[in-house]
Amino acid sequence: MNHFYRGQFVTYNDHYGYVNFISEEYITICVKEYTKPPEEAEHSKHPVRQVCLCVYSRYWDKVIPTPKEVINKFSTENAEIVENIK
Repeated sequence: MNHFYRGQFVTYNDHYGYVNFISEEYITICVKEYTKPPEEAEHSKHPVRQVCLCVYSRYWDKVIPTPKEVINKFSTENAEIVENIK
């Protein structure tokens, strides 16, 4: 079988994502997710659209397990100073 698990973060050919589906023949790696517009999501089973790569078992040796990427988007540029009042 294979050594992958669903949700595992991996890198494949400079594409970073997570394992979304596993079978004996191939895995899929989700590299991007988009939230559907409200009008579309209302009539959909899933509110998110995904872009996935299909990687066949003969290329699994090129899939590298990678730690989850941490993205810090914290910024104090537009933060207001708040004074604590007792």
